Amino acid sequence: MVVGAKKAIQHVPSKGKISIRRLQSFTVRKRQSVIRVVYGVLLAMFSIILAAIDPVDTVTNWYLDFDEGSFLFRMWENPTYELFSDVYIFNYTNTEEYLRGETSQLNLDEIGPFTFQEKRTNENMTIDKERGVITMNPKVVLKFLPEKSVAHYKDVPVVVPNIALIAISTLLADNMGYFANAGAYYSISALGSKLFLNMTAEELLWGYDDPLVSIASRLLPGWIDFGRIGVMDRFYAQRKEEVEVELRNISRKYSINTWNQSPGLPEQGFTDWNTSIPCNRLKGTFEGLMLPPRMEKVNIGVFRKQACRVYPFNFDAEYRGDYGFDVYRYKLEESAFNKTSPYACKCSYNCLPDGFIDISNCYYGFPIALSKPHFLDTDPAQRAYFNGFKPNPEKHKSSVVIEPVIGAPLALTMGIQVNIAVRTSAGNPITRPLKDKVLPILWLSLYCKEPPPEVLNLLRLRFVIAPPLVITLEVILFLIGMFFGVQGAYRFWRPKYKPVNTKKDKAKPKKIIERRKSSVILNLSDNIGYIDDQELAKEAVSLLAITEDEGHTPDLLLS
Repeated sequence: MVVGAKKAIQHVPSKGKISIRRLQSFTVRKRQSVIRVVYGVLLAMFSIILAAIDPVDTVTNWYLDFDEGSFLFRMWENPTYELFSDVYIFNYTNTEEYLRGETSQLNLDEIGPFTFQEKRTNENMTIDKERGVITMNPKVVLKFLPEKSVAHYKDVPVVVPNIALIAISTLLADNMGYFANAGAYYSISALGSKLFLNMTAEELLWGYDDPLVSIASRLLPGWIDFGRIGVMDRFYAQRKEEVEVELRNISRKYSINTWNQSPGLPEQGFTDWNTSIPCNRLKGTFEGLMLPPRMEKVNIGVFRKQACRVYPFNFDAEYRGDYGFDVYRYKLEESAFNKTSPYACKCSYNCLPDGFIDISNCYYGFPIALSKPHFLDTDPAQRAYFNGFKPNPEKHKSSVVIEPVIGAPLALTMGIQVNIAVRTSAGNPITRPLKDKVLPILWLSLYCKEPPPEVLNLLRLRFVIAPPLVITLEVILFLIGMFFGVQGAYRFWRPKYKPVNTKKDKAKPKKIIERRKSSVILNLSDNIGYIDDQELAKEAVSLLAITEDEGHTPDLLLS
């Protein structure tokens, strides 16, 4: 039938052939218009869906999923943040005059920095997906950087308090009676120990020999487990630690659950959660490797194992950082070292002056006290004992900068001063010249100025590069979709060629239409071999007359 129809059409005069071809063109164009509308609607809907689901955020969350072998897992296992520690030692320059009573102040001369790089690794990382936690064994080592230091610590002489003598004398004064202290006094005098020692910076940092420490380590092996005493040596002593970190709870993701199987610090009086206070609670605090995504502007607790306390950091400001995206800055609470701080530990005996934190229970009972550098925000009476302090809130501040959407740390600055508190007993007058004083030893500036390149590139891609590209793609898809949709709808409802109802169409003379019908019918009747095809073509032409403007539509075939 189709072949016959084609042959029948071949006998239609040229004017009729053009009309039928225009009919075919009309049908194709109408189908194309519908397709354009469908494509346009799909593109517009796709752009709207992209805007609704935020593909950048979806891809970022997938990329930062904490699975074994993932990017985040590797970053925790071997952090690539460059964390440095600048150490400044207080050199005592007038100890002889002070001990002779010629002056009432001790002169201090700050020497430094001695720069170290702190390298953190987390060994034996294991993810427990059922509980939604990760366990690990943190390890921190220091590497000395002589090229960034004022000099090599081996070559710098200093005069500093005799930490061993003061620590053991203060311990005896706090816990023993008169006769025990008197016996200690004669023993110390016989050993020739002095209140101040000449040594190198290396000996102060990494240990010096003292007969008192040697005797204590032999007599009390369960208490003193070292033969030399050095500040950095004790702070960074290698011990087996085990940490459990939360992963499931979004509000406190990456926070500490337990440290050595305890949700608190036993050294600061933690026994159980119900009786705990912010001073000794660890659960819910952070080490700073990562913080929860979508952070709110709330205060956070930061735990530093070497400092043996949780330190409160308050939200300070939101601003556009140097990298092109918004960041949050948190600053150490001004009263963090004061007795009025919510994080202060309870004290009823041998309490330190305001502005100092007692961490003696974390370091063998030695009366170690922490403060802000240069006695910033401490008891003015303590500052009056010394000459040479230059407290500077800007230089000695502690702050952390965080990208709040992902929770990635960007920069850190933390200043901590190490001091030793002196308490005396009537039976042991050797430390009487320093009675009730808190002697500064050194202070540390712990800092990280910028994130590693892989973290920075990820953040710039997430917040600077990808959002405008995605928005541009969404707008382009929406505009293309609207263009196709509108064009297709217009061509569907207002086609260039359209069927004509001969009864209602008064614009065309009936003679032309009848003449064309007759010519087509006569040509069809000549093809006697295809009766049915002739009838079909006759009916098609008679029913589907085509409107055409003779003056404006050229007859291409006749031309």
